[in-house]
Amino acid sequence: MIQSLIIYTQFFSRIVIHKEVDLVYVRKGIPIITLFGLLLGSLSALFYYLIQLVLPDMVAWVLTLLFDVLLTGGFHLDGLADMADGLFSSRNKERMLEIMKDSRIGSNGVLALILYYGLMMVAFPYLPKPKWLIVASLTMIGKAGLALQLYHMTYARATGGSGQFFAGTTVLQIALAQVLPILVLGVGFGVKGLLGYALVFLGAIFYRQFVYGKIGGHTGDTLGAFVEISQILLLLGLML
Repeated sequence: MIQSLIIYTQFFSRIVIHKEVDLVYVRKGIPIITLFGLLLGSLSALFYYLIQLVLPDMVAWVLTLLFDVLLTGGFHLDGLADMADGLFSSRNKERMLEIMKDSRIGSNGVLALILYYGLMMVAFPYLPKPKWLIVASLTMIGKAGLALQLYHMTYARATGGSGQFFAGTTVLQIALAQVLPILVLGVGFGVKGLLGYALVFLGAIFYRQFVYGKIGGHTGDTLGAFVEISQILLLLGLML
């Protein structure tokens, strides 16, 4: 458990931990990946709570979005942009994979990031309280969405990449990763929280079909993109 938390911290954040951990713990730690998400999200929640004591709530929310980028390095945002550039390029599979591997960002990627942050900001006034718990839950639900995409995952590229670290994840591991978000969202927000999780679960099914229809499997970028999509789906559920 500790080994997996360490490697997730090294992998998904800019927090420096000087300890070498075998990459096998990326897959072995899937049952606690949502716990890691909640712990990391709690840092952002603490930041939000302290800032909203001295600044308006909306300003605190926007600054917290910035804090999250600094904390994670925008790791999954890059995946969202790359996924949008590749899968919406109207090219063949090989060209889509090439586009996603390109370090440059295209117009579809820019639009995806604008829409993501636009939805994040306009949603704020309509979200239930406590807002700090929503902040803490965003990273957690993102990791829950990531875990759902690992169900019998096929890797789209012929050669290795970051997404292959998760190859071989079992159904039991994925199911265990869903327990914490269901409990936290159910206890914290009741029916709205469970509805938010249900949207993430259904979204995972449709997103998987979309990605597999385009490139026949996942890449690290398409996995990372659904982390951000899961957060938007959670907010939509909490607003209904």
